[in-house]
Amino acid sequence: MSLQTEFSAGIARLTLNRPDRLNALTIAMLDEMVELLQRWSVDPAIRCVVVQGAGRGFCAGYDLSGADEPEGGQPIGVDAAAAHLMLHATIPMLLRRMPKPTVARLRGPVAGSGVVIALACDLRLASRTTRIKLAFARAGRCGDPGAPYLLTRLIGGARARELFLLDEPVEAEAALQIGLVTRLFDDDALDAACEALAQQLAAGPTGAFAAMKRNLNAAESAAFEEVMATEAVANAHISKSHDAAEAASAFMARRAPNFRGY
Repeated sequence: MSLQTEFSAGIARLTLNRPDRLNALTIAMLDEMVELLQRWSVDPAIRCVVVQGAGRGFCAGYDLSGADEPEGGQPIGVDAAAAHLMLHATIPMLLRRMPKPTVARLRGPVAGSGVVIALACDLRLASRTTRIKLAFARAGRCGDPGAPYLLTRLIGGARARELFLLDEPVEAEAALQIGLVTRLFDDDALDAACEALAQQLAAGPTGAFAAMKRNLNAAESAAFEEVMATEAVANAHISKSHDAAEAASAFMARRAPNFRGY
């Protein structure tokens, strides 16, 4: 299976599973990812999503080997390709807007479409073997939908232009310094660190996390006054939730809160 899923303790793990191709993406994989992420977005049992790659790499981008071309048939036409691009552009949108935390676990090569998936996640945990490269210029392409938006807001316009136009790789330490990744670990410590963080997030106040993500997304594009009004409504709503009451009770009792996610 090119995609594998695993569920435990409120965590949904999505593994890109083509290690022989450095988990390069096919249309079939992207179609399935759209369906999975749409379903997970509204599943209250899922309180954290982890995206990872099998083997030594996260994702080498879109598979340009022709694996998606119909056997013995004509190549996919422009109209069909554009339709698929519009559909697959929902993947970064689903990750970014998902009302629960999303985490990308990165090691080895992260390129092209794989970079966009990682950028759309809330947090990016990387090993020191991580090597990030847009690779769009080398492929003669301008970049996946969402890539300029996400990269510009994460590291700024000047650095985004540098990565797009010069198409140079970014090693793990440099990626941490410019904010491409959230935290950096030795390769043998990455899995345990990612699992611990996912468990922490899955046990957290999911409703409050959802409101935080909406507020943070709005803060990047809306006017200050509009964002303030949205935040006030969200705060009033969340303050009436079970988890807010539980947090207050736990604080008074000097115990750890038991959040239920609503």
